[in-house]
Amino acid sequence: MDSFSDTVSELTDRYSALWSECPGTIPGRLRRFSPAGKAEKERDVELLLEKSLPRMNRYEEMREGERARFLGRAHTALGKLMTGDGDPAVNRFFEECESAGKMFVRKAREFDPSLSENDVHQALRNQWVFNSIQSYLGHAVTLTSSSLGYSLMYPYTDNWLDGDSHTPAEKDRFNQSLKLLLEGDTEARADSEDRGFRELLQMIEFEHPRVQHPAVYDSLIAIHRAQQRSLLLHGPLEDRPESFLQSLTIEKGGTSVAVDGYLVSGTLGAVSLHALFGYGVVLQFIDDLQDIPEDTASGHSTMFTRCCRTGSLDDVTRRLLRFTCETIRLLDGSSSGGGSSLPGLIEGSCIFLILEAIARHNHLFSEAYLRTVEEFSPLRFSYLGGLHDRVRTNLAAREHLLFPA
Repeated sequence: MDSFSDTVSELTDRYSALWSECPGTIPGRLRRFSPAGKAEKERDVELLLEKSLPRMNRYEEMREGERARFLGRAHTALGKLMTGDGDPAVNRFFEECESAGKMFVRKAREFDPSLSENDVHQALRNQWVFNSIQSYLGHAVTLTSSSLGYSLMYPYTDNWLDGDSHTPAEKDRFNQSLKLLLEGDTEARADSEDRGFRELLQMIEFEHPRVQHPAVYDSLIAIHRAQQRSLLLHGPLEDRPESFLQSLTIEKGGTSVAVDGYLVSGTLGAVSLHALFGYGVVLQFIDDLQDIPEDTASGHSTMFTRCCRTGSLDDVTRRLLRFTCETIRLLDGSSSGGGSSLPGLIEGSCIFLILEAIARHNHLFSEAYLRTVEEFSPLRFSYLGGLHDRVRTNLAAREHLLFPA
């Protein structure tokens, strides 16, 4: 039987081919919003801001539990507003995510009170992905020991590796230490740079003992390998073909969400693994689109920063919209959850995040393209593009309370 690394290579090649074959045309299945529909949505957003922003004046005085409840309610409210359609199953999913999020924030603070709000939010984003996979696979939507452990690994590892304050030699040493721990080397030398990683791994081991669930650790090793390889993107890479950037990005995104699937069930069938790997690829591409200014400033290479240097982003985002619809469609019919509305919700959420990024970075697109794609946005781009900064102004560093990604 092929090793898990062979499976990852095969899936990376499949999604690289799918990306290359996707036509650069906007998918016909996208919903259009009339000017009247946009105006109604904007009034709803204004009401949401009106209810939420005044409370932020006392945010610093809130207890952690109250903060968590506020965060969960804000995320749920905006999610329903932008992607909900009154489906009882979707509303129930949002409520379950809100409950899991409240518990997640409390447990994260108990684990490490020094974690910043941005660190907790970054980890919470993975918990939301984990919850969506629980629903997709027919499991109860809740916080688990392993989802807490894996989600909190992001602030402890990914950010450490992505930062510019450590030398390549330090990053290599750190990576080697993590690799040994993931492989089950109990004799691995303790290092202060592990920063709690061992304890987080123990949370996963508590729920998924290595002997019973070896695939869980294969997947963890796979995302670690992908993160290590993706460090090559921390440079201009002008001499590398675009396919090289695609491969690294696809491997990192796909393996990151595949881990969530294994942590939900302990094992995955080939069809579910394929679908979840693709889900992760879509999320990684969206992250790269959203992070263009930061990646450009840091000198990091992505398909999107490369396009910025050579022209507009019109073609690559057309392809991203098509790729998202084609990929998320794989979630339909392959879950054990009895055909829920979740794939449609996931697709709608991903499309909205792409449109929000286009609106914010509108100077990187042609006027003709902006006019065309704005038809599919529930809000006018002139409103949506300024909404992020407007919320940032009001909430300072806490704009993520209303922007879940």
